[in-house]
Amino acid sequence: MSRVRCIIVLFASLAFISCRSIRTVSYEIEKEHVASELRIVQISDFHSNDFGSDESKLIKKIKNAEPDIIVITGDLYDRRMGEEKYFGNVELLLSGIQNICPIFFVTGNHDFVNLQFAEKYALLETYGVRILHDEFLFFLHDDGAVVIAGIHDPYFDLGDAVAHIMRDQKEKYRARLASLAKKTREAVAAYEEQNGQRVLFTVLLAHRPEYVSDYEQYDFDIILSGHTHGGQWRFPPFINGVYAPGQGVFPKYAGGKYVLKNEAATIMIVCRGLSYQQPKVARIFNNPELVLVRVIKMQEKKKKR
Repeated sequence: MSRVRCIIVLFASLAFISCRSIRTVSYEIEKEHVASELRIVQISDFHSNDFGSDESKLIKKIKNAEPDIIVITGDLYDRRMGEEKYFGNVELLLSGIQNICPIFFVTGNHDFVNLQFAEKYALLETYGVRILHDEFLFFLHDDGAVVIAGIHDPYFDLGDAVAHIMRDQKEKYRARLASLAKKTREAVAAYEEQNGQRVLFTVLLAHRPEYVSDYEQYDFDIILSGHTHGGQWRFPPFINGVYAPGQGVFPKYAGGKYVLKNEAATIMIVCRGLSYQQPKVARIFNNPELVLVRVIKMQEKKKKR
């Protein structure tokens, strides 16, 4: 076999593997008031895909990460996978992870396609998943309270029209975000005053990373997003992603860990997502991704800065 042919075969093989093999990517975030590690597993852009018999490969990866919290940041459902898998694969996944730890969910754009809102929400609730409808909850960890906030995708404001009109309702989304941030900030202040104890940190679940300039206006400690599918094609270390919806060509927030330019120095993590069957564009050097966020105690030398 010629050298050129060998290179082509090798490239094609690597591209095939990178589009199907799940990779767990771990990020560390240090917080001053955290004494013991808290582990958050992020599932994003599942799109009703197949990951082994009864979703066994994905479920095993999630269990191996030993999470304290599981968050699902949108695009769980995808009608393009066919009637049986549309709901069936979601149910297989949820049934396999329901007893691991608390699970929180926010919608992505594809969760609104083809409507059936009541059926989708009911399936999640059957397996104990807490849907965050532009709201927040306090999660009690060993060291204290963590706030988990979640906002519906911009498609939420389209209502039933989402079945016909596929566009963001940007101003309504921004208004809902502002309202959620205000309510969360007030609740944190009230909790700390009543309990005499600091909230450990706040997390915002938001499917769309392209609204980063809006997120920077608020003081969430951590933001977990998806939607980009990792830019679909990657050529590390030179190109982090080729194209992402809402950001276009060579997206800045294709996937990874970003420090936002606000007073809180918010950490935004963009998950590259799991989907490899829909949309029908092969992922190249861009494995389906599961994210593990390890929130750990801040080192003393950093506190003194």
